[in-house]
Amino acid sequence: MSARRRAGWRVGVREAVVLAAALSAAAYGLLGFALTRRPSPDLPPGVRAVVTVLPTAIAVVNAAALTCLLAGWRAIRAGRVAAHRRLMLAATTLIAVFLALYVTRVALGGVKAFPGPPPVRRYVYLPVLTVHVTLSILTVPPVVYNVVTGLTRPAGEVRATGHPRVGRVAATLWTVSLSLGILVYFLLNVLY
Repeated sequence: MSARRRAGWRVGVREAVVLAAALSAAAYGLLGFALTRRPSPDLPPGVRAVVTVLPTAIAVVNAAALTCLLAGWRAIRAGRVAAHRRLMLAATTLIAVFLALYVTRVALGGVKAFPGPPPVRRYVYLPVLTVHVTLSILTVPPVVYNVVTGLTRPAGEVRATGHPRVGRVAATLWTVSLSLGILVYFLLNVLY
């Protein structure tokens, strides 16, 4: 999209913050709805098979998002703005796919209790899961703000916004969250 065309979509800081808050609230609402629903105990075998595969699919999507995120961070550090934009949009799209897969898995009853030893559960799994979930929640607003700002401003103007500063924080939190999410997958599905 050309800078001239995108300039018509320009939003101010206040609008970007409001839009980020609204989109974050919608994501939290969707997730809250999925987490509070009681799944049907009588799933057809085909659906049950899909639920079984979803944790691995989610881990793969998270790993791909992490790869795009880190490559996007490297691209902007090297001054490659177009590559940064593509990679960060890919990471954001992958997180949207993750959210859809995760909500589907939870809604269909694909939640799994930690099968490992109690000390590992208490001192490794639960702390890792807690930090992962907390960072996942905290990361949504700054990521959405940066996406909105990056998509609604010409590339030359983005630097004058809060995008670079917020982006550093968001990318750091997001990287840790994604990494811990992958660790949670390995603890639940590979190691135990």
